[in-house]
Amino acid sequence: MNKKKIFILFSGELRFFNENLASINKCLKEYKKIFLFYPWDTEKKKINNFKKYYKLNYINYISQNNWEYYINKIKYPDYAASIPSLFYMWDALTQTFTKVINEYNDDDLVLRFRTDIKINSKKLNLNLNNIKVNTIYIPDCYHWNGYNDQVFISKVKTLKKFSNFFEFVNTSINNNDFICPEYTFYKFVKMKKINTIFFEFDYQILKNKKIIQNKELYLNNKKSFIPIKDKITIKILKLMYKLRNFDAFYLKKKEKEQNTEYNK
Repeated sequence: MNKKKIFILFSGELRFFNENLASINKCLKEYKKIFLFYPWDTEKKKINNFKKYYKLNYINYISQNNWEYYINKIKYPDYAASIPSLFYMWDALTQTFTKVINEYNDDDLVLRFRTDIKINSKKLNLNLNNIKVNTIYIPDCYHWNGYNDQVFISKVKTLKKFSNFFEFVNTSINNNDFICPEYTFYKFVKMKKINTIFFEFDYQILKNKKIIQNKELYLNNKKSFIPIKDKITIKILKLMYKLRNFDAFYLKKKEKEQNTEYNK
């Protein structure tokens, strides 16, 4: 019996971790995995490790644009996040989506992924035979102020919706909206009327010790200002997340508190 095919898409900056591939093979063992690499053209020295271990791989380099002008225009940035990373991440993704749309079929399945992720789930709790067009499937975790933008699954046809992502970002900046990676992703998805389905998928971001030790890469400690119009939406999103995960947030939390009180 032929295995269901899924394209696993890596774009932009590459970070090599053995745990990444091992966890992919373990969690997605039921599927035929084809790895699509769209790294920056400055990443050519790093690609050999990936060529060696990630079989069935296709590599196509992209070039990084300069987003300094747009970043400097932002009035209300999220200081808890790396705003330049928002631009470079989506620069890589939108270039990659354009290439994928031209090279693969509309109904092919794409897993937008990262090379620094370790999957903890034993299997993918999602039926890939039921993936719908104009729908993205997002792990119900790491949402922060909006929707998790680290991982999602969709059909290739759905990726066409992202062609004007930066036009939307520029409009948000001109409107003096709160600019946050997850919140901007949420607003774009809503604006484009892309359906979202959340699914259980446990994973973690792996950290490179050299990056952690570099104090220049630490995030800004300045407190973010969130305009009231955005603050209300963010509060609603966080409440909806808690309601979707009612058992974990309320029932189990209450049970844990009762057990703690009992054991005092």
